[in-house]
Amino acid sequence: MGTLNYEEFVRLVEKYKILPFASFIPDYPSLTAETDNNDWHSGSGTDPWVWRIRIVQDGVAAYGKFFGDKACFIHSDFFPIVRSAMSSSKTIEERYNDGLISRTANHIYKILCEHGNVDSRNLRSLTGLDKKENKKEYEKSLVELQNYGDVVITGATKQNDNDSGWSSMCYQPAELWLRTIQARTDNVSVENARNQLMTELSRICSDKSLNFFAKKLKLH
Repeated sequence: MGTLNYEEFVRLVEKYKILPFASFIPDYPSLTAETDNNDWHSGSGTDPWVWRIRIVQDGVAAYGKFFGDKACFIHSDFFPIVRSAMSSSKTIEERYNDGLISRTANHIYKILCEHGNVDSRNLRSLTGLDKKENKKEYEKSLVELQNYGDVVITGATKQNDNDSGWSSMCYQPAELWLRTIQARTDNVSVENARNQLMTELSRICSDKSLNFFAKKLKLH
């Protein structure tokens, strides 16, 4: 297999609609599997590590930990449908009142709505979760929000001026990101969303990968 370029990566996302960053869905492609020969972490035009942010900023796909703690790309036209299935078409307020999301996740979401696009370091400070003992709760709650499609990753900022320093991920409410890229934000009923997902995924999935999505997105 040769080197994949960014345009070919975009076409993969357009074809599969949901593309994992790394392989965790059976019989299904992923960015890491398709770019085994690329120059990872080189900062070059063929560096897939850079693409994970570029594709979001180009408005092609949402990026986040949408399935447990596993990162995925979801095509921007497909994302509202997936969100409806993930959230059962309930608002975050409805889910919080029903006891479906934690108090901390609800608090983080409100802060993000107030401040928009925020890097993780500043978000911890704004939410009052910047102490060492709060780190696990903070990270768990952020994943919780991404699993429902409430929050997406929109970028990465260096924590210091040293190029070798770790990046701090940036987060934004999904609704705000969708408006920013002028994507469709149609409200889709959970029943229609799941029917559309089943139809689309049945075209491209093996039995094993379809069963994975059916279980995670409650398509049956």
